[in-house]
Amino acid sequence: MRFNGPQFMDHLELVTRYLREPGVEIGAFKTPIPGIKPTYLDRFAAFAGEPTLADYYGDACDLPYHDSSLAYVASSHVLEHVANPLAALAEWYRALKHRGIIYLVVPDRAKTFDHGRPLTSAEHILEDYRTGVTQSDGTHIDDFVHGVDWQMYSPATAHANLGDAKSELASVYHRSVEAGLEINIHFHVFESSVAKEVIALGNRARIWPGRIEILRVEENFPDSNPIGFLLVARVHKTIRQRLTGILAKKGLRPDARGLRK
Repeated sequence: MRFNGPQFMDHLELVTRYLREPGVEIGAFKTPIPGIKPTYLDRFAAFAGEPTLADYYGDACDLPYHDSSLAYVASSHVLEHVANPLAALAEWYRALKHRGIIYLVVPDRAKTFDHGRPLTSAEHILEDYRTGVTQSDGTHIDDFVHGVDWQMYSPATAHANLGDAKSELASVYHRSVEAGLEINIHFHVFESSVAKEVIALGNRARIWPGRIEILRVEENFPDSNPIGFLLVARVHKTIRQRLTGILAKKGLRPDARGLRK
């Protein structure tokens, strides 16, 4: 397991080493990870008025694939938007083949507008998994709205209007949750130490039947936008899963919903 590699590192230096097709990238929007040719999955056909890259509808916690179908799952700046990160990791474990790769880029709290928020503990994320938290969870609304650095989050908001802007945004999110709607915020705040401990907890708590092995962590990643960290991990499936996976159906499930003609 390698941590804290070279100071300067980018995707193209790593994807050819770790990623082989077939794979998926979740939530690429307008900035896909370079050097790979995945199927693109997204919760939305369009976001902020612009079409996404998505080939199929997909969710970090619900991939439209049969078990053991993928060689990798990749995502960049997505996990912080997932209310239940352990449920996402468990789903990736399910869809990946034995020795499949998780290629995960997550923003580092200290380098983003989240820098003033308290770091989320791995134990909190485990509790979210056990209680079945969904994207309609309102627990972190006030922490997000009042904890982010608004000069970075919304620089166009005048200082004199800041209090009203925060109250209005919090109210919108709370009303959405009360109506049973999903919200899109940074539910959790990460540093690489938290991500590593979340996977370790998932292994110990048997969230997935086998284990996930962390292969590499790179801080200040990528060099072109060094506000996050990269975590590369390998899935190890149980003997039973490997045997049943040989004869199991592969590829997209029949209910997969395509977005491109």
